Amino acid sequence: MARKNTDTHRPEQHPTTKRAASGIRPTSRRKLLSAMAVVGGTALAGCMGGDSGGSATTEEPTETPTMTPEMTDEPTETPMAETNPDVPILNYALTLEHLENAFYRDGLKTFSDDELMGANVLSKFGEEVRMDVPEYLKVVGEHEAAHVKALTQTVEKLGGTPVEEAEYDFGYETPTEFLATGMALENTGVAAYAGAAPSVVDTDILAAAAGIHSVEARHASFLNLVNDESPFPKAVDEAKSVEEILEIAGQFITSDVDAGAITRSDEMEVPKLGRKKDDGTTDVDILNYALTLEHLENAFYRDGLAEFSADELMNAKVLADYDDGLKMKVPGHLEMVGEHEAAHVKALTQTVEQLGGTPVEEAEYDFGYETASDYLGVAKALENTGVAAYAGAAPSVANDDIFAAALGIHSVEARHAAFLNELNVESPFPMGVDEAKSMEEVTEIAGQFIVE
Repeated sequence: MARKNTDTHRPEQHPTTKRAASGIRPTSRRKLLSAMAVVGGTALAGCMGGDSGGSATTEEPTETPTMTPEMTDEPTETPMAETNPDVPILNYALTLEHLENAFYRDGLKTFSDDELMGANVLSKFGEEVRMDVPEYLKVVGEHEAAHVKALTQTVEKLGGTPVEEAEYDFGYETPTEFLATGMALENTGVAAYAGAAPSVVDTDILAAAAGIHSVEARHASFLNLVNDESPFPKAVDEAKSVEEILEIAGQFITSDVDAGAITRSDEMEVPKLGRKKDDGTTDVDILNYALTLEHLENAFYRDGLAEFSADELMNAKVLADYDDGLKMKVPGHLEMVGEHEAAHVKALTQTVEQLGGTPVEEAEYDFGYETASDYLGVAKALENTGVAAYAGAAPSVANDDIFAAALGIHSVEARHAAFLNELNVESPFPMGVDEAKSMEEVTEIAGQFIVE
């Protein structure tokens, strides 16, 4: 593909309705974080551990596992492909992951690190953010390649035939256009997983899909940020149908796609979804669990933003290496996160009441921060814990509408976490599949902040 020698900034185009167009800092900490994130991208489904703040370990990557029931202690019988309702959904996801994998693989060969760092769209940012871009795009590319491998292996183990990579024309000519297209693809991926996940039958596959869903949201958050868009534009991410997603993806696909391989036939027998675990919990219990965490986050932002001024937040020591362009965005973005958490509290409270339950009330908290840097560090820990909590609990929700809404909140928590990770000089997306935590694990973490 021929490309221009200069990077011309073009007017913004809506990422979901039109084709998007528009040297690493030599520190050991940055290089270590990059290596950790790449390792996370090749070790899916929780094979790499992480702390409550979302950091990956530096263990050697293991063989990429699949998302089949064989990953569990008690494998279930694998049905034949023609009767397995999850194969078309997995092939649908694989179609999108092929597209994203090809986009990063080919684009990162097209543009050098210097060209990416010099993109016009990044001119508002200082050296620190610009030098993050090539490094993090390579990590995103590693994640998409790992997703392709895991989905392919899973379809094969279910007896199906994985869809193959198509041919594509992404239409970019400049680094700015490349970054804009990346933003469009990642946000579309978030909506695609949110729309398809509720139809997954096998709970183990569903759990892994939720972990990929939130990683796509982390990618989207960072790409929104560098494209000078809000990392988290909504309090609950939107879901899109297969038809809507294929219309968007079709703008980039130039070869034929077998629609029959990625959609369930009318004759296919689909068993009743078995998301509900036999653990004695009800949907109200799970909603109140989520509400407990949202109360905590809501209080954290409400009280912290009242305590620290915008100047204090912008001058936090942890932000010392960042330029004024990014620092000035921090207070506003934190206020937006706070508004999201307040909206989550309201929605969860109303839902519990509609189901005839009694919503849990806000507790008293001690978050232990003294400085603005402390505050940003605790925020990172809380948001990453929120991602793990929703990943662990959402697949057990029986009500379809509540489950879909929980997925929309799950990915928004991941967007928040990616932004807070970046501010704390950590990878926005430390793993290829986000880790899930049990209610007991999350309650133990949250309990450190609850005093009554």
